[in-house]
Amino acid sequence: MRFHPSLPPLLSTLALALLTLCSLFARAEDPVYKVEVLIFANQDPAALKEQTWHSLEIPRRAAAELGNGGSGTYQRLPGNNLVLTAEKNRLARQQGFRTLFHGAWYQPVGNQNSSRPVHLRGGQLMPNGAYELDGYISIDRGSSLHLRPDLYYTSISSQATDKLLMATLNTPRSMKPNQIHYLDNPLFGVLVLIQR
Repeated sequence: MRFHPSLPPLLSTLALALLTLCSLFARAEDPVYKVEVLIFANQDPAALKEQTWHSLEIPRRAAAELGNGGSGTYQRLPGNNLVLTAEKNRLARQQGFRTLFHGAWYQPVGNQNSSRPVHLRGGQLMPNGAYELDGYISIDRGSSLHLRPDLYYTSISSQATDKLLMATLNTPRSMKPNQIHYLDNPLFGVLVLIQR
C-alpha cells in the first residue's frame, strides 16, 4: 500500500489539532464564586422627583434563573448563608427603604464572552405582570472582577395609574472580591459581595 506524499504532514497537523483539543478540555474550569446581592428601593419623594423616567420594555435575554435550594451553581442559598443580613435589617429600620431582592448563590465566573447573566426579580407585582425590580447582572473577570448590571425599577405614575415608569441602573463596575460594593440610582440601590 502506497501513501500519498502529503499524508505525513496531514497526520502531524491532525495530531497537533487533537493535542490542542485535549489541552482545552484539560484546562481548569472557570472558578466558582459566591455572589450575594441586596437590592432596595428608596421611597423618598425627593428621589422620585430627581429621577429621569423612561417608558420602555425590559429586554429579555438568555440568562440563568435562580433555583430555590439544592446544591450546585445558580441555586439560592439559605438565609443562614447570607452575609448582608445586618445591612438589610439596618435599611428596614430606616423610613423610606424597602428590600426588593436579597439572595446569594454560587456561579462560575469566566471572561466577558463566556459570562452568563443571572435574571433577578423582586418587589411587588405590577399591573403589566412584571415585577417592580427586574433585570440581569453579569459577572466576568479579566485582570479584575467586573459587575455588569442591567436592572430596571418600575413605578406607577402618580398622574395616571395605568402608566408605568421605569428607571434603570446599568453602569459596569470593577470589583474586588470579599468587599461590599454599592451601586446607586436615586430610586434604588444595590449592595454586592463576591467571595471566592
